Amino acid sequence: MRVRCSELAALDAVRLRVLTVMPSAGLDEAIRRPMSESPLVIGTRAASGLVAQLGGETCEVPAVALDSAWSAGPAIEEWRAATIEGPRASGVVVAVWPESPRPVALADQDLSQWVSAMEVPFALWFAALGAGAERCADGGQLVAVVDRADPKDAAGWGAETAVADAVTVMSRSLAEIHRHRSVRVHLVTSPARLAGSPNGTMHELVGAVALLLSNRGRAITSTVLHLSGVPR
Repeated sequence: MRVRCSELAALDAVRLRVLTVMPSAGLDEAIRRPMSESPLVIGTRAASGLVAQLGGETCEVPAVALDSAWSAGPAIEEWRAATIEGPRASGVVVAVWPESPRPVALADQDLSQWVSAMEVPFALWFAALGAGAERCADGGQLVAVVDRADPKDAAGWGAETAVADAVTVMSRSLAEIHRHRSVRVHLVTSPARLAGSPNGTMHELVGAVALLLSNRGRAITSTVLHLSGVPR
């Protein structure tokens, strides 16, 4: 966060606000922290199309594989801690999309397949959303974009539905946690990639995210927006 003050009274007001918002950080550190007006997109490589159309700074979520000992846990935490330290942005988008998702019945999945389809994305979403919220400037917008099948077409997408539900809960929790900073946390769900048409509705998806990040979107409080995935 970057604060500019020309008068002592304004500086005192900023000092009080910073100490309330960031009790563990000193005033000097808060003032020195830069802020970008361009959106920050935190996502996996599968979200490169979304990243390209939104523009702004990109922070790639690492590709990891979890085992029974969760040996990748420290690497995820190291990435999260390093990502938090970057400059804040007025708009942050998080899109932890898996590569080439395919429907699989729960009865046909073994434990390793479930871990790959559900536990890995869940862990990465947890790290990316937490880091994204910290990178979001006071009064800014955080938009999470997650795959979610239409209810009538959810067969075979049990793991993806569980991840989407988890992201919904995390988004609402982060909205409450960062409410004192006036950060709005939005969630956009789309069945497009799960329906096999990742490009057919990308325009609709980008439009929804761009609206939430725009000045007009400032009038929208933290919300969940479900896209139909049907091209128009």
